[in-house]
Amino acid sequence: MNRRARTNAGAHGFTLIEFIVATAVLAIMSGVAYAGWFNVSRIADRTQANIDQFSDLQRTFYWFSEDFEQIVNRDSIDELGGRRKSLEISEAGEYLIRLTRGGWTNPALLQMPPRSDLQQVAYYLDSDNRLLRRYWYHVDQFDGATYRDRLLLEDVVGLTFRFYDAGGSWHTTWPPEDNVDEDFDQLPAALETTVELGNLGSAVRLFVLPN
Repeated sequence: MNRRARTNAGAHGFTLIEFIVATAVLAIMSGVAYAGWFNVSRIADRTQANIDQFSDLQRTFYWFSEDFEQIVNRDSIDELGGRRKSLEISEAGEYLIRLTRGGWTNPALLQMPPRSDLQQVAYYLDSDNRLLRRYWYHVDQFDGATYRDRLLLEDVVGLTFRFYDAGGSWHTTWPPEDNVDEDFDQLPAALETTVELGNLGSAVRLFVLPN
């Protein structure tokens, strides 16, 4: 009799309370596991976004180096026929900085009309806080002048410049504010850029300009 009772008890299985407790434990463990996975996934996404933005920042500095370190002292003609200096900066205008550079390779030597190895370049921020590089196919501008835009950086809080002249002084504008000579055609000895990004903070880079 006792042996049969033990056999029936062994075949009884889980009670309802035991099933509820097991389900609750499983639900808690699943919730903890999901929360952990979600946090890891969020951190991974944020880390990848920072890596991508840092890569974009490095590419931006590459273009800064290509343009600033090959600047040439060559004035140009703007769209209205006026004279434009080889290096100009403006915080209120369409472009933050605009310049003429050399060293623009021309693989299409038979291109018609043929173009120079000089290039007119400008940097500007659009309404979405994106930094873009614009370049024209010809240094002197005319109506309908062809240009191209290249997206460099997103989430740009600010972009500022400083200029180091041959006399050892820093300026926040170029030509310097205290210079009233309309024929001033000097270039700075060095140029410093400060890029402010929403996630990465500020990055400063100094470029030595050609003499």
